[in-house]
Amino acid sequence: MKRSIQAVGLAIGVVLAACAYPADYPPWTLSIGIKFDQPGLSVMGEDGIPHGFDIDTAIYIAKYLGVDAERISWLEAPSNRREALLDSGEVDFVVASYSITADRQQAVSFAGPYLLAGQDLLVRRDEAHIDRPEALDGRTVCTGDGSTSADKIKRDFATRVRVTVEEAYSICVDELLEGEVDAVSTDDVILAGFAAQHPNELRVVGHPITRERYGVGVEKGDTILQSKITHAIQAMIADGSWARAVAANIEPSGYRPLPAPLVFNPPDTRTTSNNPTSPDPTLTEAVGQLAATANARQWQSFAALVCPEALAAVNALVMQYTPQYDGRIGPEVEDAGFTTTITGITQTGPDSATFLAHESFTNVPAKYRQYFKDIDYTGTMARRGGAWKLCGLAADFVEP
Repeated sequence: MKRSIQAVGLAIGVVLAACAYPADYPPWTLSIGIKFDQPGLSVMGEDGIPHGFDIDTAIYIAKYLGVDAERISWLEAPSNRREALLDSGEVDFVVASYSITADRQQAVSFAGPYLLAGQDLLVRRDEAHIDRPEALDGRTVCTGDGSTSADKIKRDFATRVRVTVEEAYSICVDELLEGEVDAVSTDDVILAGFAAQHPNELRVVGHPITRERYGVGVEKGDTILQSKITHAIQAMIADGSWARAVAANIEPSGYRPLPAPLVFNPPDTRTTSNNPTSPDPTLTEAVGQLAATANARQWQSFAALVCPEALAAVNALVMQYTPQYDGRIGPEVEDAGFTTTITGITQTGPDSATFLAHESFTNVPAKYRQYFKDIDYTGTMARRGGAWKLCGLAADFVEP
């Protein structure tokens, strides 16, 4: 359990690295909270062994902490019990499609995020009239206990929707198949797993109304474990394990998740630092031009400031987070605007640097504010042929 882990860590006075503790150090056990019924993410097998993307993530984290998979105890963590399991110490951490929100951060410390998703709808395949959440007026939608999905629909899209709540989404799916409800609402990556189990009977609508960041929940204030798990997730993405887990567990359903998220420093211990060395003036100018051309929508000029090998990925990321170019939402956000502001530049070497930028939006309909949240960008710059170029870009949503 978490308290024994901390005690051992303090006793031997070491800091975990990728190799964790020495091989001859006695192992201990971990208790991890997971979902038991989310195809593709987390399903408990009949043999008592779970599988899915969340499970692969949890096992990677455990190994980073020095604990083999065989020494993990898996506890079911329904949405309405995740905080209680952490508070009571029954689990060391929770990996259970746990969206990071401002409200939850008051009670839980999060590491990550490790996956991005969005709230959507699951309907019967022959249902032609439900193509967006507004169509649920007068219909019945099912969601899981402890989820805010139905509340979001009722508040912002379909005030006359009828809501039923079940302990598990698998029960909601059974009710949908039996015609007792008209739709199930939760995150698209979860719904895609259920649709893959019933390809001839169910489909995902494909109109996400939020963007969700899945984090690993730890007991509030446990910044030591929070930091170690954050570093584990960073390592999982960097060494290719994250992409392999996505390909093995999520993509077979036909769902294509968003790229790996920017894994932030633990929010409870985040600090800012200033580089004592002023960046090269030409670097400052190049970064400023990137922001200026993006804000002016001068995409050809913007592209000229990007490394050729990174252009496709950078363009995809920028377009993905720009309302006017998001084909899934449509004309409702065609008048939305955005402003990108550079918030920091750090030159890490003669020909290398990073910068931070903040993007805020205007004229976004209130019901889509959980979809077009403000964004923090991290850019990687390199000097090529005497000119600074953008060679990498990552983004993370800013919680209100």
